[in-house]
Amino acid sequence: MKTGKGIKSLTLVLAMVLTMATVSACGGNTQNTADSAGSNGTKKHVFAASYFTLNNPHFIDWSKGLKSEIVDKHGDKLIEVDAQLDINKQISDVEDFIQQKVDAIFIAPVDSKGIKTALISAQKANIPVIIMDVPPQDIELITALVTTDNFMAGKVLGEAMVKNTDGKANVAIIDWSVVQAVVDRTDGFSAAVKDAPGIKVVARQDGKASTESALPIMENFLQSNPEINTVFTINDPSAVGALAAIEAAKRTDIKIYSIDGSQDVLKLIQDKKIVGTSAQFPVKMGEVAGALVYKILNKESFEKWVKVESVFVDESNLQQYLK
Repeated sequence: MKTGKGIKSLTLVLAMVLTMATVSACGGNTQNTADSAGSNGTKKHVFAASYFTLNNPHFIDWSKGLKSEIVDKHGDKLIEVDAQLDINKQISDVEDFIQQKVDAIFIAPVDSKGIKTALISAQKANIPVIIMDVPPQDIELITALVTTDNFMAGKVLGEAMVKNTDGKANVAIIDWSVVQAVVDRTDGFSAAVKDAPGIKVVARQDGKASTESALPIMENFLQSNPEINTVFTINDPSAVGALAAIEAAKRTDIKIYSIDGSQDVLKLIQDKKIVGTSAQFPVKMGEVAGALVYKILNKESFEKWVKVESVFVDESNLQQYLK
């Protein structure tokens, strides 16, 4: 009898220990789930961004704006990749994001037309796409778009050129016509100079919006069209490449106008090496895009195309924009 009671007591103790261990294990799993979901128990979002290049301060600033809204403010995750000016790589990257089932994708397209394949894939997967900076040709395939007012950027640049040259200049344009944002900039420029017949475009060539591509283009312009005295580059890295070629040729009579408003070019304006640049505000645009994605996910009303104004910066207002 005594031995039987001892066995029964031991069995009861073991059962209690096993029950406590089970409860403890369940509690541990609950804690782990809460940690993965965030301190308040809500599911964390995962977003992805594909930039056509991160070899440009403009998109580094875009990234800062996105992170401030998505990571710092909301505590969510942002995956970022550099397409390296390669549309095929960008499409592949977006397809990877789709396979990962991210909550939304931000894209700055390498090619406004070529990105269509990736946009169709994202739409089929019901993943919202917010385009950054570069409008695609197929607006109906995207959820939203945040850009500079690119037509305005080209227009204020053209107006400044007409004023500074008294409406007379032999202009070289370093272009990138496969990108809709650039087309809008050059259209704005054309609208601004159309009533100034003395503004003549004597050379024009596509680059890849980079310093490395602009330098040899400008070298060729100087050899083939020595009458050039004014240059319009569609972004600041191109302006830096053009300036390098002009300085190497010891030409001091050529005035450069650009678009971006990067700190590097603002310093060149201060040094009187570049006339001016139509400033964009990429940190602000990144913040706007970051806030926009939450409106989309929460099914709130939102503006499909947000255009942020551009301001032409030269010596007259430079101090307002230098850091």
